[in-house]
Amino acid sequence: MNSIRNRLLLLLLGVFTSVWVVMMGYIWQNTEHEIEEVFDAQLAQASLVLLDLTQHEITEMDLDDFRSDLFGAEPVHEYEKKVAFQVWRGDKLLLRSNSAPATPMSRVAGYSSGEMGGERWRFLHRVDTTGVLIAIVGEQYEMRNELEEKIILQLFWPITIALPLLALLMTLGITRGLHPLKSLAAEVASRSPTQLEEITAKQVPQEVSPLIDSINTLLKRVAQTIEAEHRFTADASHELRTPLAAIKTQAQVAKRTEGEVSDSALDKVVEGVDRTSHLVEQLLTLTRLDPSVVQRCFEEVDLTVISERVMAELAPTALVKNIELTMVGQRGEVVNGSAPLLQILLRNLIENGINYTHFGGKVIVTVNTEGEEIVLKVSDNGLGIPEDIRQRVFDRFYRIEGSSVPGSGLGLSIVKRVVDIHAGTVEIEGEQPHGTRVVIEI
Repeated sequence: MNSIRNRLLLLLLGVFTSVWVVMMGYIWQNTEHEIEEVFDAQLAQASLVLLDLTQHEITEMDLDDFRSDLFGAEPVHEYEKKVAFQVWRGDKLLLRSNSAPATPMSRVAGYSSGEMGGERWRFLHRVDTTGVLIAIVGEQYEMRNELEEKIILQLFWPITIALPLLALLMTLGITRGLHPLKSLAAEVASRSPTQLEEITAKQVPQEVSPLIDSINTLLKRVAQTIEAEHRFTADASHELRTPLAAIKTQAQVAKRTEGEVSDSALDKVVEGVDRTSHLVEQLLTLTRLDPSVVQRCFEEVDLTVISERVMAELAPTALVKNIELTMVGQRGEVVNGSAPLLQILLRNLIENGINYTHFGGKVIVTVNTEGEEIVLKVSDNGLGIPEDIRQRVFDRFYRIEGSSVPGSGLGLSIVKRVVDIHAGTVEIEGEQPHGTRVVIEI
């Protein structure tokens, strides 16, 4: 299981172990060096004392008596066999310890290492100030190695034994540190699907606060979306209820009557079905406008080409009212967007222009570049929209009071939604002497 606690624990233990290994290596190396220095200093001191003592015995005593005293002494420590010395005068051996051979242990001046008796030894070959006496002292490396091992083990075992305890303490610390996340998860899990209030976690770490803020922002957006959908459903139900009731009434009239009255009622039924179908189509269009899905399919779209295509499709409708459709702009005005959605946008704007323009009027579509923006304008010389309600016409199901033009009140809502998906802006302006101009910048 991918656990944050386990990952943190492994990471911390890995870092601690790595640092510990590096430190142990460093300590081992430095300990070995310091022990070498100390033991070499002891060899130097021993050789100096031995030379001074030998010179004294040569002058003050019989050297044979001194030699016999040395060989006759009983060892008092087990390490005496691991230490040896010789004193030479030229090629003559004057003194040696019980553990030293009768041949020179080392012929190299100064410090050296070598084999003696199957063991590795460290030697110091030293000449006195007169240049006559030579002292050779030595000791087995085993003594140094034992001391190094004891020092390292004294450091190694406590840390090794403490490692499980450290892991336990780390686990407890990490668990306590992650407690706010568990509390947050428990609070979110305990909520009902409709409980979208902000999370008010107290005493949370600084690192967790951005997560809570992000969740609260998401909950707020979800609440707004659900509220908007509730309003949308209520408005849609209201808008559908009216045409359906009218269709039912006309169907009942057609059923009870005959002749022209029945035919007229059936014609009205067909008109009602057409209006309802258009309303349902508009509603379905709104539900499909999901930015996260649409924006993944963005491509380069020539607005002029799209405009010409939509105007060609709506030309028969405009011809019925003798409305002139005009395209102003050159091809090559390219935007990054969704061709199907931009086509829906243009269809709604041009249809509105046709529907709200009197017989023999004009609808003009203009596409040009202003600065870094592509500007789309759809103008007509129809009735126009009062300035005080130009923002309200983008609301779902909003219709201008007193309007005799049939419609669902969703066209401009769809336009606004498409513009938002393309990160653009849309404004409604008045045309002189009358009319409407919709300006879109993408």
